[in-house]
Amino acid sequence: MCVARIPGSLKPPLIVVSVGHRARMHARLMDAELFGVSVLSEAQEPHSRHFAGEAQSRFAPSCAPRFAAVDGLAGVVLLEHAAARFAARVVDRHPCGDHTLFVGEVLVFSLDEHAPLLFFGSRYASVAASASNEDSA
Repeated sequence: MCVARIPGSLKPPLIVVSVGHRARMHARLMDAELFGVSVLSEAQEPHSRHFAGEAQSRFAPSCAPRFAAVDGLAGVVLLEHAAARFAARVVDRHPCGDHTLFVGEVLVFSLDEHAPLLFFGSRYASVAASASNEDSA
């Protein structure tokens, strides 16, 4: 399970990903030279639940997760329609309790006009202002 994805540095552009030792992704990242991070959009909540191990009985055909390869970076795929996508080269690994922090130099970055999916306090949320908040402003 990835716990956090945070910017690590602007110059050079770095991203930090925290992955639990028991996560399937951990062993893969320990041996990887490259990795990808897709920041889900708020419309991709079913994807989040699926990737977190919560079985989704079925996705609507237009909503099933689809991945696209990153040109020139063999083995790196990113989720289509994500709010943001990063492809990175592993530059460091730091054990941190029951997780490892993987530091990657950002090689490719793209950003879409989608609001990001938030998960806080054991529930999903949105950064969009509610209609009542907008009316009072």
